[in-house]
Amino acid sequence: MNEHIRAFFNRSSDGGGAGHFRKVIALHEGPDVGWEEISQLVPRLPRGWYELSQLPEADRIEFTRDFWFSQLPFQPHIPDILQAFFADLNTIGVYLTQQQHDEPYEAHMVYGVHKDTAFFRGGPPATENDIVALKQRFSDVVLPEDYLAFLGIHDGFYKYTDTGVTPSAQMGKFYEKFQDLIAACDQLLSPTDEPVDPKTLIPFYESFGFPCYQCFWSDWYPSGEMGNIYYCGLTNTISDHRISGPSPENMAFPTFLDWLAFYLETIEI
Repeated sequence: MNEHIRAFFNRSSDGGGAGHFRKVIALHEGPDVGWEEISQLVPRLPRGWYELSQLPEADRIEFTRDFWFSQLPFQPHIPDILQAFFADLNTIGVYLTQQQHDEPYEAHMVYGVHKDTAFFRGGPPATENDIVALKQRFSDVVLPEDYLAFLGIHDGFYKYTDTGVTPSAQMGKFYEKFQDLIAACDQLLSPTDEPVDPKTLIPFYESFGFPCYQCFWSDWYPSGEMGNIYYCGLTNTISDHRISGPSPENMAFPTFLDWLAFYLETIEI
């Protein structure tokens, strides 16, 4: 088993270990708990996740890969990147966790990478009501379709312990926090020294431990939908989007899936 996953989902000192959680249930390890009991414990757990957890490991990886492909809109270069990502996995598991005694359980789908170099974890998919509420909160713009499609796979997605892709229900407060951060800085300028209206930046990802964000930018539509750029609160700057095509070095991406492909690249931890 991926040792980083084992360490992260170990029980806390409260429960006899040194991990992050008071209680942990690994559904893929076959606990003697039926769907009715599990669904009451974690109402947001999809029935499909429960059924997936009962399958052999290779089938869990294959079926999850196929689900990603069925949900995400086609972009010519993305399928090869996703194929490579899933080919590099050695496990997919479903964990239920509780941090404090009186808190509800949360569900995580966890993707373990070969050679134990990293893992990713995602929350349950957004519901139709979640997507409607998100669109209403940002009614002045049209959020990218590939981003909304990904929320139908994971509403919240993280590399290891990264802060990661913000869950849709938290996007409103996340946006307000971001606007307060920029308001405390000098005027924000583009790489061409043009003023940038902070309200045109909608952050969807926060870097762990740093005031740095990946943001949709409603003044940039490189592929018919909003592209996304990197904002660094340490320097109060945004990345240069003038380079054509995906730019990992510059962190300017024409589509959400281009950014996601970059995020899925594994790092040793």
